[in-house]
Amino acid sequence: MHRWKDEGECLGLDTNLFFDKYEEDHSIAKTVDKLCQGCAVNKLCFSVGVSNKEWGVHGGVYLKDGNIDK
Repeated sequence: MHRWKDEGECLGLDTNLFFDKYEEDHSIAKTVDKLCQGCAVNKLCFSVGVSNKEWGVHGGVYLKDGNIDK
């Protein structure tokens, strides 16, 4: 079964990079941001994160409860 997540640049990476490690380490955050910017599914990823009220990085944006964390 093919899923949109299979097209993500993040496929196979440590998921903590998009949650705790992203918040804790500025250099990791910059690397993740750059990775997401070049991802073919970043808009869909962001949309899914917002609609499902997710937290963590989705489409290059850090969300908390589906809202952009400022």
